[in-house]
Amino acid sequence: MKPFFSIIIPTLNEEKFINPTLLNLVKQQIKDFEVIIVDALSSDKTKEIVARFKNVIPLRWIDSDKKNVAYQRNIGAEKAHGLFLFFLDADTRISSSFLSKAKQYIKKNKGLLYIPALRSENHNPETLIAFNFVNLIIGLSQNIEKPICSGGSMIVEKNLFHFIGGFSEKAFMSEDHQLVQKARLHGVKARFMDNIMVKPSLRRLKKEGKLQVLYKYLIITIHFFLNGKVDKKIIEYEMGGQLYNRKEKRWGMDALFNYSLTQIKDFIRNIFS
Repeated sequence: MKPFFSIIIPTLNEEKFINPTLLNLVKQQIKDFEVIIVDALSSDKTKEIVARFKNVIPLRWIDSDKKNVAYQRNIGAEKAHGLFLFFLDADTRISSSFLSKAKQYIKKNKGLLYIPALRSENHNPETLIAFNFVNLIIGLSQNIEKPICSGGSMIVEKNLFHFIGGFSEKAFMSEDHQLVQKARLHGVKARFMDNIMVKPSLRRLKKEGKLQVLYKYLIITIHFFLNGKVDKKIIEYEMGGQLYNRKEKRWGMDALFNYSLTQIKDFIRNIFS
Protein backbone atom coordinates (compact mmCIF):
# COMPACT_ATOMS: atom_id res chain seq x y z
CA MET A 1 0.00 0.00 0.00
CA LYS A 2 1.31 3.44 -0.92
CA PRO A 3 2.22 5.79 1.93
CA PHE A 4 0.23 9.00 2.19
CA PHE A 5 3.37 11.19 2.41
CA SER A 6 6.76 11.00 0.75
CA ILE A 7 9.01 13.30 2.77
CA ILE A 8 11.84 14.56 0.55
CA ILE A 9 14.88 16.12 2.24
CA PRO A 10 17.81 17.51 0.20
CA THR A 11 21.10 17.50 2.11
CA LEU A 12 24.64 18.80 1.81
CA ASN A 13 26.94 18.45 4.82
CA GLU A 14 24.10 18.52 7.35
CA GLU A 15 25.70 16.43 10.11
CA LYS A 16 24.86 19.10 12.72
CA PHE A 17 21.21 19.47 11.75
CA ILE A 18 19.82 16.29 10.18
CA ASN A 19 19.64 14.23 13.38
CA PRO A 20 16.98 16.39 15.13
CA THR A 21 14.94 16.55 11.90
CA LEU A 22 14.88 12.77 11.59
CA LEU A 23 14.07 12.42 15.30
CA ASN A 24 11.03 14.62 14.65
CA LEU A 25 9.92 12.13 12.01
CA VAL A 26 10.47 9.14 14.31
CA LYS A 27 8.10 10.75 16.84
CA GLN A 28 5.23 11.35 14.39
CA GLN A 29 1.83 10.22 15.62
CA ILE A 30 1.10 8.53 12.29
CA LYS A 31 3.49 6.28 10.37
CA ASP A 32 1.92 6.58 6.94
CA PHE A 33 5.02 8.04 5.31
CA GLU A 34 8.40 7.36 3.74
CA VAL A 35 11.54 9.49 3.94
CA ILE A 36 13.80 10.13 0.96
CA ILE A 37 17.17 11.78 1.58
CA VAL A 38 18.75 13.19 -1.60
CA ASP A 39 22.34 14.06 -0.79
CA ALA A 40 24.71 16.16 -2.89
CA LEU A 41 27.78 14.06 -2.00
CA SER A 42 28.32 15.36 1.53
CA SER A 43 31.90 15.23 2.79
CA ASP A 44 30.97 15.09 6.47
CA LYS A 45 29.08 12.47 8.54
CA THR A 46 25.62 13.16 7.11
CA LYS A 47 25.31 9.70 5.55
CA GLU A 48 26.55 7.97 8.70
CA ILE A 49 23.97 9.78 10.85
CA VAL A 50 21.12 9.09 8.43
CA ALA A 51 22.03 5.38 8.34
CA ARG A 52 21.20 5.11 12.06
CA PHE A 53 17.52 5.68 11.23
CA LYS A 54 17.14 3.06 8.48
CA ASN A 55 15.65 0.46 10.80
CA VAL A 56 13.47 2.97 12.62
CA ILE A 57 11.53 4.67 9.80
CA PRO A 58 11.03 3.85 6.09
CA LEU A 59 14.04 5.63 4.65
CA ARG A 60 15.95 5.72 1.38
CA TRP A 61 19.23 7.43 0.55
CA ILE A 62 19.87 8.77 -2.96
CA ASP A 63 23.15 10.27 -4.15
CA SER A 64 22.85 13.38 -6.30
CA ASP A 65 25.57 14.27 -8.77
CA LYS A 66 24.64 17.96 -8.54
CA LYS A 67 24.68 20.42 -5.65
CA ASN A 68 21.34 21.94 -6.57
CA VAL A 69 18.35 21.97 -4.20
CA ALA A 70 15.75 22.01 -6.99
CA TYR A 71 17.49 19.13 -8.79
CA GLN A 72 17.71 17.13 -5.57
CA ARG A 73 14.03 17.66 -4.78
CA ASN A 74 13.06 16.62 -8.31
CA ILE A 75 15.09 13.40 -8.02
CA GLY A 76 13.35 12.61 -4.75
CA ALA A 77 9.97 13.22 -6.35
CA GLU A 78 10.80 10.82 -9.19
CA LYS A 79 11.53 8.03 -6.70
CA ALA A 80 8.61 8.77 -4.38
CA HIS A 81 5.80 6.27 -3.74
CA GLY A 82 3.53 8.53 -1.68
CA LEU A 83 0.32 10.25 -2.74
CA PHE A 84 1.60 13.62 -1.55
CA LEU A 85 5.16 14.96 -1.65
CA PHE A 86 6.24 16.81 1.48
CA PHE A 87 9.38 18.85 0.83
CA LEU A 88 11.29 19.51 4.03
CA ASP A 89 14.64 21.21 4.57
CA ALA A 90 17.29 19.39 6.60
CA ASP A 91 17.32 22.05 9.32
CA THR A 92 13.54 22.49 9.63
CA ARG A 93 11.65 21.08 12.62
CA ILE A 94 8.07 19.81 12.87
CA SER A 95 5.95 18.78 15.86
CA SER A 96 5.02 15.17 16.54
CA SER A 97 1.45 15.91 15.41
CA PHE A 98 2.41 17.66 12.16
CA LEU A 99 1.75 14.81 9.72
CA SER A 100 -1.41 13.74 11.52
CA LYS A 101 -2.84 17.27 11.39
CA ALA A 102 -1.71 17.77 7.79
CA LYS A 103 -3.37 14.53 6.67
CA GLN A 104 -6.62 15.46 8.41
CA TYR A 105 -6.51 18.91 6.85
CA ILE A 106 -5.91 17.51 3.35
CA LYS A 107 -8.79 15.06 3.64
CA LYS A 108 -11.14 17.77 4.93
CA ASN A 109 -9.97 20.51 2.56
CA LYS A 110 -9.60 18.86 -0.82
CA GLY A 111 -6.79 20.28 -2.91
CA LEU A 112 -3.48 19.58 -4.61
CA LEU A 113 -1.04 22.04 -3.04
CA TYR A 114 -0.65 23.00 0.62
CA ILE A 115 1.63 25.51 2.34
CA PRO A 116 2.30 25.22 6.09
CA ALA A 117 2.72 28.33 8.21
CA LEU A 118 6.04 29.31 9.76
CA ARG A 119 6.73 29.16 13.47
CA SER A 120 9.76 30.83 15.03
CA GLU A 121 12.31 28.91 17.07
CA ASN A 122 13.02 32.21 18.81
CA HIS A 123 10.31 33.59 21.11
CA ASN A 124 11.44 37.19 21.46
CA PRO A 125 8.68 39.71 20.55
CA GLU A 126 10.54 41.15 17.55
CA THR A 127 10.93 37.75 15.89
CA LEU A 128 7.36 36.68 16.66
CA ILE A 129 5.98 39.85 15.08
CA ALA A 130 8.13 39.28 11.98
CA PHE A 131 6.92 35.68 11.61
CA ASN A 132 3.28 36.67 12.09
CA PHE A 133 3.68 39.31 9.41
CA VAL A 134 5.32 36.86 6.98
CA ASN A 135 2.53 34.32 7.56
CA LEU A 136 -0.07 37.01 6.92
CA ILE A 137 1.57 38.00 3.63
CA ILE A 138 1.88 34.37 2.47
CA GLY A 139 -1.75 33.66 3.29
CA LEU A 140 -3.04 36.81 1.56
CA SER A 141 -0.84 36.22 -1.49
CA GLN A 142 -2.79 33.06 -2.32
CA ASN A 143 -5.62 35.35 -3.44
CA ILE A 144 -3.56 37.21 -6.04
CA GLU A 145 -2.14 36.19 -9.40
CA LYS A 146 1.42 35.87 -8.09
CA PRO A 147 1.28 33.92 -4.81
CA ILE A 148 4.33 33.11 -2.71
CA CYS A 149 5.11 30.30 -0.27
CA SER A 150 6.90 29.69 3.02
CA GLY A 151 10.22 28.60 1.59
CA GLY A 152 11.03 25.01 0.70
CA SER A 153 8.43 23.42 2.98
CA MET A 154 5.30 22.52 1.03
CA ILE A 155 3.02 19.56 0.35
CA VAL A 156 2.19 18.80 -3.29
CA GLU A 157 0.05 16.06 -4.83
CA LYS A 158 2.51 13.92 -6.79
CA ASN A 159 0.71 13.94 -10.14
CA LEU A 160 0.35 17.72 -10.08
CA PHE A 161 4.05 18.10 -9.27
CA HIS A 162 5.08 16.10 -12.32
CA PHE A 163 2.43 17.71 -14.53
CA ILE A 164 3.76 21.24 -13.92
CA GLY A 165 7.39 20.13 -14.32
CA GLY A 166 8.57 20.20 -10.71
CA PHE A 167 11.07 22.75 -9.44
CA SER A 168 13.03 24.85 -11.93
CA GLU A 169 16.61 23.57 -11.87
CA LYS A 170 17.82 26.71 -13.64
CA ALA A 171 16.72 28.97 -10.80
CA PHE A 172 19.40 30.47 -8.58
CA MET A 173 16.79 31.03 -5.84
CA SER A 174 13.00 31.30 -5.38
CA GLU A 175 12.28 28.04 -7.19
CA ASP A 176 9.68 27.36 -4.48
CA HIS A 177 7.72 30.56 -5.23
CA GLN A 178 8.03 29.76 -8.93
CA LEU A 179 6.45 26.33 -8.41
CA VAL A 180 3.45 27.79 -6.56
CA GLN A 181 2.95 30.30 -9.37
CA LYS A 182 3.24 27.59 -12.04
CA ALA A 183 0.50 25.69 -10.24
CA ARG A 184 -1.67 28.82 -10.24
CA LEU A 185 -1.20 29.18 -14.01
CA HIS A 186 -2.71 25.69 -14.31
CA GLY A 187 -5.67 26.63 -12.16
CA VAL A 188 -4.43 25.24 -8.84
CA LYS A 189 -4.65 27.56 -5.86
CA ALA A 190 -2.50 26.62 -2.87
CA ARG A 191 -4.18 26.22 0.51
CA PHE A 192 -2.36 28.00 3.33
CA MET A 193 -2.47 25.92 6.53
CA ASP A 194 -2.25 28.73 9.06
CA ASN A 195 -2.53 26.46 12.12
CA ILE A 196 -0.18 23.72 10.89
CA MET A 197 3.39 24.93 11.19
CA VAL A 198 6.99 24.14 10.41
CA LYS A 199 9.85 25.64 12.38
CA PRO A 200 12.64 26.79 10.03
CA SER A 201 16.15 27.27 11.33
CA LEU A 202 17.42 30.80 11.91
CA ARG A 203 21.01 29.61 11.45
CA ARG A 204 21.78 31.90 8.52
CA LEU A 205 20.41 34.93 10.32
CA LYS A 206 22.42 34.09 13.44
CA LYS A 207 25.59 33.57 11.43
CA GLU A 208 25.46 36.49 9.00
CA GLY A 209 23.43 38.94 11.07
CA LYS A 210 20.01 40.47 10.47
CA LEU A 211 21.27 43.27 8.22
CA GLN A 212 22.92 40.98 5.69
CA VAL A 213 20.12 38.44 5.55
CA LEU A 214 17.28 40.95 5.34
CA TYR A 215 19.11 42.89 2.65
CA LYS A 216 19.71 39.75 0.56
CA TYR A 217 16.09 38.63 0.82
CA LEU A 218 14.94 42.12 -0.16
CA ILE A 219 17.05 42.05 -3.33
CA ILE A 220 15.85 38.53 -4.19
CA THR A 221 12.19 39.46 -3.57
CA ILE A 222 12.36 42.58 -5.75
CA HIS A 223 14.09 40.68 -8.54
CA PHE A 224 11.54 37.84 -8.37
CA PHE A 225 8.52 40.13 -8.58
CA LEU A 226 10.03 42.09 -11.47
CA ASN A 227 11.13 39.05 -13.47
CA GLY A 228 9.02 36.12 -12.20
CA LYS A 229 12.20 34.13 -11.53
CA VAL A 230 15.72 34.40 -10.16
CA ASP A 231 17.91 32.52 -12.62
CA LYS A 232 21.08 34.60 -12.17
CA LYS A 233 23.47 34.89 -9.24
CA ILE A 234 22.56 38.38 -8.09
CA ILE A 235 23.80 37.99 -4.49
CA GLU A 236 26.24 35.79 -2.60
CA TYR A 237 24.16 32.94 -1.20
CA GLU A 238 26.07 29.74 -0.52
CA MET A 239 24.33 26.48 0.41
CA GLY A 240 25.30 23.64 2.75
CA GLY A 241 25.63 22.86 6.43
CA GLN A 242 29.40 23.26 6.26
CA LEU A 243 28.91 27.03 6.29
CA TYR A 244 28.02 26.90 9.95
CA ASN A 245 31.32 25.33 10.98
CA ARG A 246 33.19 28.57 10.39
CA LYS A 247 32.78 32.05 11.72
CA GLU A 248 31.82 34.87 9.45
CA LYS A 249 32.33 38.55 10.07
CA ARG A 250 29.09 40.47 10.28
CA TRP A 251 28.60 43.73 8.53
CA GLY A 252 28.67 47.09 10.25
CA MET A 253 26.60 49.94 8.84
CA ASP A 254 29.46 51.28 6.68
CA ALA A 255 30.13 47.87 5.17
CA LEU A 256 26.42 47.35 4.55
CA PHE A 257 26.12 50.74 2.84
CA ASN A 258 29.10 50.11 0.53
CA TYR A 259 27.96 46.59 -0.31
CA SER A 260 24.42 47.84 -0.95
CA LEU A 261 25.61 50.46 -3.42
CA THR A 262 27.56 47.85 -5.37
CA GLN A 263 24.68 45.36 -5.39
CA ILE A 264 22.09 47.96 -6.37
CA LYS A 265 24.26 49.08 -9.32
CA ASP A 266 24.61 45.46 -10.46
CA PHE A 267 20.92 44.85 -9.89
CA ILE A 268 19.90 47.84 -12.06
CA ARG A 269 22.41 46.84 -14.73
CA ASN A 270 20.94 43.31 -14.83
CA ILE A 271 17.41 44.64 -15.21
CA PHE A 272 18.25 46.83 -18.18
CA SER A 273 20.40 44.17 -19.82
